[in-house]
Amino acid sequence: MTVAGMMRLAEIDQSKLGKDLMKYSISLLSAKVSKLYFLQIGNIDDDVLEYIASIGIPYKIQKSKTDYMSGWMFKNNESLQENYKMIDDLFDWVLYPDADDLLPERILDILKEGDALGAETVRLHFIECFGSIDNVIGVKEGYPIGPHFKAVKCRNDITFVGSDGFNEAHHPNGLKRYETDWCMRHLRYANPEGIEERKKMNYFQEYFLQNHQLIQYQPNQKFNYYKI
Repeated sequence: MTVAGMMRLAEIDQSKLGKDLMKYSISLLSAKVSKLYFLQIGNIDDDVLEYIASIGIPYKIQKSKTDYMSGWMFKNNESLQENYKMIDDLFDWVLYPDADDLLPERILDILKEGDALGAETVRLHFIECFGSIDNVIGVKEGYPIGPHFKAVKCRNDITFVGSDGFNEAHHPNGLKRYETDWCMRHLRYANPEGIEERKKMNYFQEYFLQNHQLIQYQPNQKFNYYKI
């Protein structure tokens, strides 16, 4: 099984997330793939680019000439499509976490399970880290984050344009998804400084301002483990 990784390097993520967490997300992705494809959106500091070069696996960085905007207006699908079309080798799967996502440790086993099911897409549950990458907000009623697509087969006939994630509903033959119970950590509130920045930007969901039980992240636990 051959796997590529793609990620959008966005200037706004660098400022909100922080470069250390961005590099950590890149490191986890790089450990699971044989080549990396980055779409650079805005200005990215040299030390982040140097870190990518130091990882030691083949990579490609392409600067986008398109203004994909930011915040709630961010053109997610269009930027994913540009990133996906950068892939210039043959692979079985493409992993595409954002810079503020941490893939589960067993993601390659999950892809193998998807292959056994004949799946062409994989969805993972988001769990939200708060204050650090090891503390997870307990999931209760009103939790605003559902499953997200984070892996797709590498094929010329698949496109991200036209749907949330990619166009499985619009594909002539349909695309089979693998709905998993495995979790991917989301880091938008993992950086204490980033939390305050998001509050200033009015970019902080009300749910996460409530008092929450924090649960220690466990790599071998599925989504139900974090429900309270």
